[in-house]
Amino acid sequence: MQTPSNLTIWLSEQAGPLALIALLLGFVMVVLYLSARSRRVRMNEQRSGTNEDTFVNFLTAYGFDPNIARSTYRYLQDKQRVSFPIEAGDLLDEDLGLDNVDVTESVHDLLSLNYRLHQPGINHSPLVTVEDLVRFIQASPRLSEMAA
Repeated sequence: MQTPSNLTIWLSEQAGPLALIALLLGFVMVVLYLSARSRRVRMNEQRSGTNEDTFVNFLTAYGFDPNIARSTYRYLQDKQRVSFPIEAGDLLDEDLGLDNVDVTESVHDLLSLNYRLHQPGINHSPLVTVEDLVRFIQASPRLSEMAA
């Protein structure tokens, strides 16, 4: 008969606490998933009357270019896969779930979609909301202006 080694004894003593930690981590992941899912459903319900046209009309009333507003809305819905109606005040990170890489990619893609030149010096503060993103794209010079 073999006697268990110190490692075997130690592992058997740690199995209970490790299993409990793994179970808690799994539970937390399920709760976070369900919370995010219910938040998306709630946002869809709250914004049932909001669509691309209401988004564009809202921003146009404040002097924004309707083409830039429309292309931004479509881009966020199609390319960044935002699954609920977007509002101008939505936070890019918390509401739309975009990280810094996604925001940077969005800026470059939207600039080229709208024939604008990227000049990083224009943006003196971080892009926080969808409105900030539209404002930055609109403030960037057109490619035709730079050629002249």
